Amino acid sequence: MIRKFCFKNASILAIVFILISVTFLNFSHHRWLRSGRVIEWDIKSYYAYLPATFIYKDLSLQFRKDNIEKFGDLIWPIETPTGKHAIVTSMGLSFMYAPFFGIAHIYCLNNSEYDADGYTMPYKFALVFSSLIYVIIGLFFLRKILKKFFSEDIATIVILAIGIGTNLLYYYSYEAAMSHAYNFTLITIFLWQIIRFYERPNSSKALLIGLNSGLITLIRPTNILVLIILFFWNISSFSEFKTRVIFYIKKYKLTLIMMIAFILVWIPQFLYWYKVSGKIFYFSYGAVGGKFFFNNPQISNILISYKKGWFIYTPIMFIAFIGIFALLKTKKEWFSSIFIFFILNTYILASWWCWWFGGSFGHRAFIDSYGIMALPLAALLNFTKQKRILYHISIGCIFLLIVFNNFQIQQYYRNAIHYWWMNKDAYWETFLKLYPTERYKQLIVLPDYEKAREGIYVGIKQEYKKEEKIKILPSKQETIMFIKDQLAVDSSSSDSLLLKEAEDIYLLDSSKYKKQLILNNLEKDIRHNKSLMEDIAIKAKRRNIELDSMVTLDAIWLYNKYGYNVK
Repeated sequence: MIRKFCFKNASILAIVFILISVTFLNFSHHRWLRSGRVIEWDIKSYYAYLPATFIYKDLSLQFRKDNIEKFGDLIWPIETPTGKHAIVTSMGLSFMYAPFFGIAHIYCLNNSEYDADGYTMPYKFALVFSSLIYVIIGLFFLRKILKKFFSEDIATIVILAIGIGTNLLYYYSYEAAMSHAYNFTLITIFLWQIIRFYERPNSSKALLIGLNSGLITLIRPTNILVLIILFFWNISSFSEFKTRVIFYIKKYKLTLIMMIAFILVWIPQFLYWYKVSGKIFYFSYGAVGGKFFFNNPQISNILISYKKGWFIYTPIMFIAFIGIFALLKTKKEWFSSIFIFFILNTYILASWWCWWFGGSFGHRAFIDSYGIMALPLAALLNFTKQKRILYHISIGCIFLLIVFNNFQIQQYYRNAIHYWWMNKDAYWETFLKLYPTERYKQLIVLPDYEKAREGIYVGIKQEYKKEEKIKILPSKQETIMFIKDQLAVDSSSSDSLLLKEAEDIYLLDSSKYKKQLILNNLEKDIRHNKSLMEDIAIKAKRRNIELDSMVTLDAIWLYNKYGYNVK
């Protein structure tokens, strides 16, 4: 009885397994307890609309100017042509964060232990688990789609492959509040809405499609490409294409409902842009040098390079890519929509000036479309069922790649996979190694961001000096307690290094070792931390100094701040 139940509900059990596993993973790294984590990098902008609107009631960001010491590094505005400050990203993710933000805010208002300022621990905790909850919802919708067309075993395998066998896992656990997990769920739901709409078109379904596609695009404007899936779904010939055009002409009321609903979601953004820039449409990324180079797309780099190739760091997606062509044999009516979407999506992402999309595990921009790519993956598995041994080999490969994906995530977390760029030599130097080697550190080449903004992609070889080994006298626990005490005394500085990094720094015997050796050791710890190096790179650019100089300055600051009185 139990065995029969488990077999019939294996896909549900797979989702429950993912929920429990990732919950334990989140509590193992508990990033919400660490200063400067969770609300970091792009998330600072995605999130800023919520505290600015509901706590400070000031979208002009004047409250940031009034308390620059507190908010200066929490909100990164741009200056518009009208001289006003604006949030660089669109507000779509704030819509997704909002219910969890509201719960955290109510909790803080009724708990004197935490300031209800939008940035204390409960807000960060809520953001981390909002991502997990949305992904679980997305996986349940993915299950509905897969069960409609495929068997229970294929649905189970594909859910596990997408949920824990790709870099999606990293972006709803370690960097949970980034946009990709949220758009994965919205696009998966959008796919389900399309399927239901063409079964029985009506105004309520058209309304939901319009609202959802508007929100998907508001989070990441290039995701407007999902409308390709809407139009080309179930088209396998030119005659069916003409029939689809006629359908939308005859059903013009449904078309208008979709369009109006789409625009309705964008109205708050248009109003905000008009207020800060005087324009309804304002390309805010242009203010920070963002642009596309459509005449120079980095197709091979984005897909198969050691630098950040999608298929290299998420190999299950290569199997899904092959599955697109399997659709011609098994689900021909899906081929045109998924193939056209894949080609255009790849071209646009590869044309963005920063085609590697900054610091990331694998290529994060593709994650949004994993609900779509799940279909060709399932179709390929279904195709292999014609030969039982081939089917079992395929399943074995997928489970092997799931294990490999989780191992690579741990490599990335421990800096054995570089957050900006890798290369062939560096990749094979740390292949199947959990920690970086000394040789790996010498092999790393970083992208030249300034030239990239001109569409020129070259690497910069960083000068690497092997530090002398220094005897560590106090225990690690003593060091942690010391720095915790220091942070408790003064935790207000926006430049303070994170407790996570502080835990990796050992105090040295000041009577026997030179100050320079200690500074070298501190620089080493800083350089080996992804988040710190990205932060320092931004500070270096703002202050117009070299990255190496900024690292040295931060090491000196740490040395002086925490009382390393070495003569």
